[in-house]
Amino acid sequence: MIVCINGGILAPYLNKLDLKLFLIICTVFVIASTGYLISWCISLFLKWERDVVVTMTFCGGMRNISAGAVLAVTFFPAPVALPVVLGMLFQQVLASVYGQMLYKYYLNKKYKYLQFDK
Repeated sequence: MIVCINGGILAPYLNKLDLKLFLIICTVFVIASTGYLISWCISLFLKWERDVVVTMTFCGGMRNISAGAVLAVTFFPAPVALPVVLGMLFQQVLASVYGQMLYKYYLNKKYKYLQFDK
């Protein structure tokens, strides 16, 4: 619901896709994605257990962006909220993507230990 309301405020600014908007979208995507990736890599580097790795990956990637959206819409012009709302959208999609990647990583690791050498 919050994403829809904030998206409605930004709708006039999303009518045309120019280079500036494209760069903002790419930047927000990279920032959102690197939170998950860096947290996952650090957890693997420290050789933590699976449950800690999953927790750290999601804690590093998820942010309280809704507070930023409220502040941006309340105190600044509407275009300022664009990166925040894009971050909200990317964050949810990336959470599911990284969840699948973690699942496949540990599924492959589990089956690798079950294979017998010939």
